[in-house]
Parts: sequence; C-alpha cells; structure tokens
Amino acid sequence: MTQSDYVSPTSDDPASRRWQGSVALVTGASSGAGLACARALAGLGAHVVVACTNPDGQAVADELDGLFVQLDVGDYSSWAVAVDEVHDRWGRLDTLLLNAGVMTRPRGARSDDDPLSTITVDSYRRVRRANVDGVVFGVIATNAIETGRAGRHIVVTSSVSGLEPTPNDPLYGMTKHASIGFVRSLGPVLARQDMSIQAICPIGIDTPMVGPDLRIPGRSFAPPSDVARAVVQVVDEGTSGDVWIAQGIGEPYRRHEFAPAR
Repeated sequence: MTQSDYVSPTSDDPASRRWQGSVALVTGASSGAGLACARALAGLGAHVVVACTNPDGQAVADELDGLFVQLDVGDYSSWAVAVDEVHDRWGRLDTLLLNAGVMTRPRGARSDDDPLSTITVDSYRRVRRANVDGVVFGVIATNAIETGRAGRHIVVTSSVSGLEPTPNDPLYGMTKHASIGFVRSLGPVLARQDMSIQAICPIGIDTPMVGPDLRIPGRSFAPPSDVARAVVQVVDEGTSGDVWIAQGIGEPYRRHEFAPAR
C-alpha cells in the first residue's frame, strides 16, 4: 500500500465485477476512512449508502449518486429507520462496513496526562455507544434485510488497540477488544450461512480523530485510502472471522494469527 489515493480496479477486474450493482452501507462516511471507503466502493460500481449523523453526508451521497441516511449508530431505533430506507430503495444489502467510532481521550490532550482522568461514566457510555453498540446494533438491524442475504459481507473497522494494551485510552482499547471478540465469535456462525464478518486493524490512520498528542515521532500515519484498499482486499480474499492488521504505512494488510485455543 502507498500513500496515494485508492485507485479502483478496472471494470474487467474480478474485484470490480464483484462490487458492480451491489449495495454497500458505510457508517461514519462523511469524513476520514469512512469517506475514503464510500468513494472507493462507488468507484467499483457499488450503490453506496452514506450513513452518519453529520448532515454533510448528503453532499457525499450526492457526489457518489448514493443514498444518505442520517444514522446514530448507538441508537437501535435509528438503525431500524435506516434499514427501512435501504430496503425501500434496493431491497437488499450486500456489504455492511461498520466504520464509525470515537476515542475517549480528548483531542489535543497532553501525552503525560493521567489516563484515569478520561475514565468517567459519561466517557464510558459515549465510547461504548459508538464502538460497541454501533457494531452490534448494525449486525442485528441489517440482518432483517433478507433479500440478497447469501454472500453478505460485514467489515468492522477495529484497531490494533484491540490486540494490545492502550494505556493512553483504556476505554477505547476495551471497546476495540470487544469488537474483535465479536467478529471472531460470530465468524463461524455467519460462514455457515454463506455470509462473512471480518475486522480491519490499522495501527494509525490520518483522520481528524487522531490529535497531535497521539502522533509518534518517526511514524507516519497511513492515509484513509489505505482502509479503503483493505476493505476490498478482505472481502475478496478473507474468510469469516478473520482479523487483519497493518504494521504501518506502505505495508500490506495481513491476517493476524492468534494462539490456538486450548
């Protein structure tokens, strides 16, 4: 992978043929990695549902000739409305990209601040709502769209914070561990139904969520287009329950190998 913008395969490419005419819903699609993914999938010929709370999502949907749904991922009733809109428009959903997420650590906080100060009831509820409820509710709600169910793909944007300790944002790390556990546990279940769920774990993506305090000297954060490239890769090559990780900018995503279960 490189820092360049994601370039969609040609129409003759098997990856492109997979996406043409399909329906893909992307959460958090008004900026950052979600926006990059929405543009990439539209470039491959998919009908894209731009799902976010930000009304700027309408402009993105207009750009991509897609559908904008104002979605609060942590509110199941909001998911129900969004699913109805997608069903009314296309009657199917082929790919669900659960990308929306938040951090607990305030943007711009000093690196030597006490992480315990970020662990409050309010911050816990906020990060759990977006990062855990937003994943589980998305899976539950979209499962109601029966048409086109076989072969459906779910991709969760997680983080390496779900694979290792995250001392500067413990609540964020906890939610990312939860999302990976959900993907690994649900993977075999969906595989038996000709569906799949996978997780992508970038080390660092250059998005507005990442403040200067989280930037490590000597490490370049990957552009959002790298997440878009990974989404296409894992849907084309992965199997249900896979967790994919990137070591850094310019390096290919690879399956994370977990220790064998006892």
